[in-house]
Amino acid sequence: MRISRKALLKYFLLSLLGAGFVLILFGGSTYLFSSKQNVVRSSSSIAVNLSSTCGSPKAGPTDNPVAAKYGVEAYPWTENIKWNCVYNINDFKGSTIVEQFNAARDVATANGGGVVYFPSGTYTFTDSIFLKNGVVIRGDTPSGKDAKSDSYKPPTKFIFSKYEPTFSGNGTPNNTAFKKIFTTAPESDSNIGIVNVDINRGGIKLSGDIDTGKKQNIVIFGIRSNNVADPSPQVPDISFQEPWMRYSDRFAANITINAFANVLVANNRLNDAITDNYEQPAYKIKPLEGNEIITYAEGSKVPFHYGNHYGIVVNRSKPEGFTLAAEPNTEPGLFRKGIVIRDNWVFHTMRIGIQASGDGLLIKDNQISDQPNKEWWTDPTGTKQPRGAVTYENRAIDWSGYNVQIEGNNYQVYRHRVMDTAYLSVDGEGILIQECCGGTKINGVTIVKNEGNAYIGLYKIPSTRNVRISDNKVLSNVSDIASIYVEANTNNRSSSMENVIIENNTVAGTIAAKANLGGKGNIIRNNIGNNSGTIKYSCNITVQGNTGFAQEPCLNLQSSNQQTQ
Repeated sequence: MRISRKALLKYFLLSLLGAGFVLILFGGSTYLFSSKQNVVRSSSSIAVNLSSTCGSPKAGPTDNPVAAKYGVEAYPWTENIKWNCVYNINDFKGSTIVEQFNAARDVATANGGGVVYFPSGTYTFTDSIFLKNGVVIRGDTPSGKDAKSDSYKPPTKFIFSKYEPTFSGNGTPNNTAFKKIFTTAPESDSNIGIVNVDINRGGIKLSGDIDTGKKQNIVIFGIRSNNVADPSPQVPDISFQEPWMRYSDRFAANITINAFANVLVANNRLNDAITDNYEQPAYKIKPLEGNEIITYAEGSKVPFHYGNHYGIVVNRSKPEGFTLAAEPNTEPGLFRKGIVIRDNWVFHTMRIGIQASGDGLLIKDNQISDQPNKEWWTDPTGTKQPRGAVTYENRAIDWSGYNVQIEGNNYQVYRHRVMDTAYLSVDGEGILIQECCGGTKINGVTIVKNEGNAYIGLYKIPSTRNVRISDNKVLSNVSDIASIYVEANTNNRSSSMENVIIENNTVAGTIAAKANLGGKGNIIRNNIGNNSGTIKYSCNITVQGNTGFAQEPCLNLQSSNQQTQ
């Protein structure tokens, strides 16, 4: 059949038109697909979806581990963390694990936050790492989930660089070790945390300005932490010490956090396997008297010790220090809401196990351990010979704030023998608030069902209101202070207290409560002693139903212009 030239031309034009339509349709479809997927590419060339299917291909667990342990209603703010957006570290490339983490973290941040997941295994870091807003580090879920159990060992392990000392010249540079997990914007990064990781040689330091910072919603959960330290900036004192000498900074901590609101430090295990302590033979200090420098030939007298520091510190870190007996208008950072420290296991050999402040602060069900038969041969700075009255702040819990609850904690505290003398360090407190050093006035505290070997003290607080100390057991006492000691008088002035109730406690020793200016609603009742102590009390306090104490006459009230003796 013959086809006319006119028909051929028509067929050709229709074919061109159809092909063009297909190209336009295909191109348009491709454009719409790309726009809908909204893809961002990281430096590792992993495409990650910004839509509801966020995360990386290998992903990981997506549950809220806090809700799994405590229920959704306990800490609802943890739902602000994007647990379902999981970025598996194995989906990201880098020449080091730090670069891999940074790539995963940056993609998570670009997608509005999420979890950087590290599956079971060991990850070696040679530098500090930094979280960003909305990013949580998460390891694999441990088979045993109770951090207070001796078998607690998260299968995801982070190992940071070890400090390898040298005992000549300038020594090993400090920057070869002592790494940390920080956050990039410490004043504002929120919805951040670290979950289920065994961290060796890396402290967690999410600090910032305690008064003006706005970061919130911080979770530290399921961490195991060992061999954390900082070198003291006071050592070496090159006027008499060798440049290679080092001393463990007493203000270091395994976990340090300053936040505006909502901090949960729970189910962590600190310092159960310290392996990096090392001795320093020929360490030098100044004498108490005279000018002759003392050199300790025995390296065991001044070891660099990875347990001589704080365990957990929340909202008690301020370089310039705090005003005495603080109030919300003088130290707002000490009265933040939503601070919870619970179910942790903490071992330390100097300073304080848990130190925290807040309005509504909860410190609950922690176990705090210490080393007995300790001995130390320097002052706290590591530069001088210690005096007999030296304090190393051996203390289990140091708290401050309003409306505080301290419940169900078990603690052991021991004092240091000072060199080879008969003196013991002037410390050994179990649960303490004091006027100085981040202490606040008291307006609401419940201290119940705690058990330990050192005293419960509300020590020289000039405004003490609404206190209940009940059902505690202080069955031994390593200090010379009363087993329960409440005093509203300070060194400079007398004061009063109101609604202080001390009841149903079992103690080995004395119960003392003093307020020279009187007050109302104060009661000591139904406590049980072991016939080794007395009840000492101001005459404004009702005393009734106590057994196992020698009760002395009440202490006469004094006028407001008399100082406490």
